[in-house]
Parts: sequence; C-alpha cells; structure tokens
Amino acid sequence: MKRYQLWIAIAVLILPILARTLWFYHGISIRPPVQTPDYESFAIPRPPVSTPQPEKVTAAAGKIMVVDYIHGNQFEPSELETLTIALTSRGARVEFDDGNLSLSTRLKYASAYVVISPTYAFTTEEIVQVQRFVSRGGRLLVFTDPTRGLAGWDWYTGNMYMTPDVNAANALLAPFDITFTNDYLYNLIENEGNYRHVQYWQFGKNALAKGLTQVVFYSAHSVNTDTGTALILGDENTLSSRTDSGGDPATGSGLAAAAISEDENVLAIGDFTFLMPPYNQVADNGLLLSRIADFLLGGARTHELADFPFVFDRPVYLLPTGEIQLNTDLLSPVAYLQSALQTTNTPLYISQDPLAKGDRLILGLLTPSEDLKPFLEPFNLGLDDSSTITIPGFGKVNRSGIGLMLYQTSKTGNTLILLTEYPEDLPTLINLLASGDLSSCVIQENIGVCSVVYGGGYYGYEEPYTEEPALTKEPAPVAP
Repeated sequence: MKRYQLWIAIAVLILPILARTLWFYHGISIRPPVQTPDYESFAIPRPPVSTPQPEKVTAAAGKIMVVDYIHGNQFEPSELETLTIALTSRGARVEFDDGNLSLSTRLKYASAYVVISPTYAFTTEEIVQVQRFVSRGGRLLVFTDPTRGLAGWDWYTGNMYMTPDVNAANALLAPFDITFTNDYLYNLIENEGNYRHVQYWQFGKNALAKGLTQVVFYSAHSVNTDTGTALILGDENTLSSRTDSGGDPATGSGLAAAAISEDENVLAIGDFTFLMPPYNQVADNGLLLSRIADFLLGGARTHELADFPFVFDRPVYLLPTGEIQLNTDLLSPVAYLQSALQTTNTPLYISQDPLAKGDRLILGLLTPSEDLKPFLEPFNLGLDDSSTITIPGFGKVNRSGIGLMLYQTSKTGNTLILLTEYPEDLPTLINLLASGDLSSCVIQENIGVCSVVYGGGYYGYEEPYTEEPALTKEPAPVAP
C-alpha cells in the first residue's frame, strides 16, 4: 500500500471522531452546586413507644372465649397471640370454632364470641343465636380491616374482584345498631409515617377508653352507631377514603374507628393490625389490648334451660322427693344424665339432704309432696286442679303425658326440677334432658313443657276382655 493511501485511511478513521468531538464538546463546563434536602434533619413522625405497666388481673377461671373460624375469616390464629395471652393470664380459655360443633352449642357455654374479618355470610339462624347470646349477657367483639378482604376472579371476564369483610360483619352487627363503612381512614397531616397509619387522641366515655391518651391504627374502617358510643375518634384531618371528608362539622365529632353498643355488650373495631407485635407496643395500644380482654371477660352471662348441660356452675346433687325412689327404672336414665354432665366436668351425686351446698337436680311429681313444695314456690304453678295445671306463660295444660322442666338460678346455687304426672314417666323425661335434644319441648325462658309420649293414665286403660266363641264344624254328611 502506498503511503498516501495509508494517510487517507487514517484520516477517514480519525476525522469523524474529531468532528463529533468538536460538535458535541464545548469545553469544560462549571456546574453550580445542586441543592439537596437536609436528610439529617428529616424525621418521620412517630408516636411514643410504651410498655404498659402491669395491671391488677381479674380472675376469670372457667370462662371461655370462642373465636369464629368458619366464615372465611381472613386471619391466622398466630396473629391472635397477644390477645390470647391476655385472656389466659386472667384464667380464661380461648377456643377456635372449627365447625365440629354447631354455633348454638358453642354459644351455650361461651362467655364471649369474637369474629375477625369474616367474608362468608352468617345465616339468619346464626344471627338470631348470636343476638340471643348477647341478650343473656354474652360479649360480642367484631374486628374488620380494610387490608383483609377476600380476592376472587370472574371466570367469564377474568377480572379480579374483592369481597370486603364489612359485608358479613354488618349483617351480624345490624341488630345492635352498629355498621362498618367500606372505606379506610387516613390523615395527611398527623400520622405515623404513612397517611393510613392514623393517630387517635379523642375517646368516648367508657371503661374501655379509661387511661388512653393516644392509640394508633394502621388501616381502619370507620364505624357508625346512632344509639351506641363512639369510642375512638379521629380529629378534623382524619378523612374517609369513600368521601374524602371527615366527621360531622356541626357537632365537631370526628370519624370513629371503634364503637360499643348501647347495652355495652357489643364492641366493633375497624382495625386488627394493632393487636400484633410490634404494633401492640406503640403508644397506648398495649393498654387498649388489656381493656379489650377485660371487656370480653366482664360480661354477666346468664344461662337458661335451653343451655343444658351448661346450666350448672357447681357439683350437682340429685334429690328425689315424695314417692320417687331410685329403682331399676331410674338408674339407667340417671347414669345417662351423669355421663352428659361429665362432658362439662360437672359431677353428679345422689343426696337426701335438701340443704346440700351446690347445684340441685330435683325429681318429683305434679302432685307435689311436702318436701317438694318449697322448691316450686318461685314458679307460681297452679297445681290444684286434678286434670290440668296452670303454668305461667302457658296457661292451663293437661297433666297427662307431659313433663315439666323448671330452672332457677341464684347466688347460692342453680336448681333444675323435673316433674311428671306418674313416676313411670320420669325416666323418659330424664333421658330427654340428658340427650340435650329438647326439640319436643316448648321452652319459655326457664320453664319447659315436654311431651313424654304416654302419660301413666294411658297405661291404666285396657279394653274389656271377651272370650271368643269356639269354632264348631258340622259333621260331614254320611253317604247312603
């Protein structure tokens, strides 16, 4: 290759680079300093972290808290650890409803019923059972959480949809005038590092809010009630995601994240996260958790006849009265009854002492003996007529074929009385009670009128016996 050709090749290689450099490079630039935020002075607003001081624990031995786990509840049992510890340290027991027993059976012995973020609807029968449970002093606690809905997909369109937990919760709470709004509360001015982590300083007048100065909820539905009490309220800057507005400007009340019913037996809280570590240690969240445990175990639960075999609180003494004796016909039903009571850890003893300390199960007849009359006085029965008896709430009832169950509670002991017209009917009535199926009884409050199929009078009736004539046969004709 000739020399000039070599220089041409070098020029072709270098000249484009030089031209590009001269075109795009205009010399050394001097840039002014970039103003950056003062990160060292920046701090996320945080509520104080506090360790609750030990409080005097109220003993609640024997009380049971049932936790709903059959309505598509969006939580794990481990997330309930702090509340479980608070309850067990007070002597109570926590039981998860896994569906092995009916809800009506669970509520017979429960002191409190807790529902957390349900997504499957409660049936009408279940709602009525919970309502009756609360009316007898049981406590109901319902948690919801905007982050705990159930996600699903439409098979036809492929679109995802959310089933919020407030739908099922509101159906359960409707009889108690409490509802959740399908929203979340937020505060852009005062929060714990996130607009959905709302701090609350306003509290309603109730024992649950005693001593609280500040709590933090990490994603809460708003709660509404007209007759109850709003317990935990946001300030004027706490808004609802549904309307982007706050509470009632006319009254100055903020949106509520928790409320309690008028009878103070039903509590609804729009957040669940604050129960779990480390959130339970923020501000007064730990103290609120303690107050919730006290609420669950503080109900004055009363039992009624339909709650058998959970109607006794002490050892039970079986007391036959009048003509009633423990013969062979009664021993087997009594053994069945003893077995039924053992499922509730309630011992059954035979006694002849009407003053024995404990609960009593009394056997007698509708024609009362002298030793039975003192136990019947509180029920105001009309036992004068020979064919009928007068029962409060029932009117006149035919004696034959019926059995009576009379239940009474008192501070000194609970008493259950079983009465029939004839001694032969008592085993049927005892077996009916021990089976726990009182569907053949009409029960009003603490009086049950039961069918024992046949009254003794029916056994005494016999058709008159008539001897049938002997059949005769004519002799066959003799052939001639």
